[in-house]
Amino acid sequence: MIVVKIAEKEVADKIDTQYVSAQFSHVENVGVTFLCTLDDQEEDEWVDDKGRQHYIIRLPYDMVKHSNDIRAFMVAIVKERLEKAA
Repeated sequence: MIVVKIAEKEVADKIDTQYVSAQFSHVENVGVTFLCTLDDQEEDEWVDDKGRQHYIIRLPYDMVKHSNDIRAFMVAIVKERLEKAA
């Protein structure tokens, strides 16, 4: 699994993509982008030209900004999205 983030500078360090990637190291052909910005972009998903499924997961900016550790929340969201896709 490829996990990346697009985030405002103030919250970027709280979004631990390496932790999430390690939790799903057995999942292949999936990409996840965590989006944590101040705009109102909707969640989305698509399949790239290599057949890899990509998910955009929006993290609530205010929740991330005021939380000490959101890793468990991130893992839970990814797990939920994967279960829906199965």
